[in-house]
Amino acid sequence: MSSEPLDARRLHVVTPSLGRKFSGINASMLAVFPELARRVSIAALGFHIPDGVARIGFIEFCRSRRRGTWLIWHARRNVEMLAGLLLKKILRYRLILLFTSAAQRTHSWITRFYYRRMDAIIATTTAAASALEREAVVVAHGVNTERFSPPDDRAAAWAKLGLPGCHGIGILGRVRPQKGTGEFVEAMVRVLPLRPDWTAVIVGQTTGEYRIFEQHLRGKISDAGLTKRVHFTGFLKDSSVVPDWYRALSVVICASRTEGFGLSCLEAMASGCAVVATRAGAWPELITDGEDGYLVPCNDVSALADALLKMTGDPTMASRMGLAGRNKALSRYRIQNEADGIIAVYRRLLVEKGIRL
Repeated sequence: MSSEPLDARRLHVVTPSLGRKFSGINASMLAVFPELARRVSIAALGFHIPDGVARIGFIEFCRSRRRGTWLIWHARRNVEMLAGLLLKKILRYRLILLFTSAAQRTHSWITRFYYRRMDAIIATTTAAASALEREAVVVAHGVNTERFSPPDDRAAAWAKLGLPGCHGIGILGRVRPQKGTGEFVEAMVRVLPLRPDWTAVIVGQTTGEYRIFEQHLRGKISDAGLTKRVHFTGFLKDSSVVPDWYRALSVVICASRTEGFGLSCLEAMASGCAVVATRAGAWPELITDGEDGYLVPCNDVSALADALLKMTGDPTMASRMGLAGRNKALSRYRIQNEADGIIAVYRRLLVEKGIRL
C-alpha cells in the first residue's frame, strides 16, 4: 500500500485516527487495516498512521468530499464520531457513519448521544454489544496468525534472549496499575521462588507519570531477591520484535483490571503461549478455562499465583494449552475473520446507498 495521500473521491471508506495518544484503539485499527485494504478502497486520516498505510490528508479530504458518492466514516472514538456528525450534518458531506465499540460498561451520556446518531454500530464482543442501547453487529477482533505464530523451538527462542532459566513468563503492555503490572509482580514474588527454572519478563513502556510506580515494583522485586529473575524491557523502539517475545515466552499473563478488548491475549494464543487472564475485556469470551488457559478474577493476586503455580508445575500441560489456544485462534480469530465481518457491514451500508463493492 502506498503511504502517499489519496483522492477521497476514489474511496469507499475512511478510518479516522484522531486520538493524540497512540492506544489499543490505534493498534486494533492498524492490525486489520491491511486485510481490509486488500478488498476495499480505504484510507486512514489523522495521527499515528505509519508508513505503508494508505492515508489521506484532512484538508484534501474536506475539499474533495463536497461532491461525490457516499463514503463510510468508520469511527472508533468520541472525537471521531463528533467529527463525522459535523461533516455530515453541518457541512452536508455524503457520509455513512459507522462506530466500533469495545467498551463493556455503561457509556457516558456524550458517547450515547453520539452513537445513537450513527448509521450502524459494530461491537467487538457480545458484552460490548449488551452495553449499548441500540442494536450492534458483533465482530470480534482478529490476529495475524502468520506474524504471531509459534516458534520451531521455544526453548531455543528463550535461550536466544540471554535471560536466566529455561522458561519465560511474560506480561506485555504499558507498565501501569490498570494493566495489572502490580498484580503480576506480586504473583511473581510468590511463584518464582518455587519455580527456579522460570524467569519473568515485563515487556512494555513506562511513561513519565508511572515512573514512581515502576520504582515501587522494582523495590518489591529487590526485597524478594528476584532482581535477576524479573526483567523489564522498557520501551521497544522496534515494534517488529514483539512477536519474538511471544515466541520466547511459555506463559503470558493478561492481568488488566479493565480492558476494551485486549489484543495481547489473542496474540499470545496465536503464538502458542499458555495464557492466564483476568475476567476483563474479551478474555472470558476468548479463553475456555482449563482448556486453552486459565481465567482469574481481576485484582486477585492469590488466584493469579495459584493459576501460575499449576501451569508452571506442568510444562507439558502448559504446552498443550498453548497448542489449543493456537488452534482456536486459527479457527475463529484470524485477522481475515475480522475483515470478513467488517466488510459485510460496509457492503450492507453501501448497498443501501446504491453502491456495490
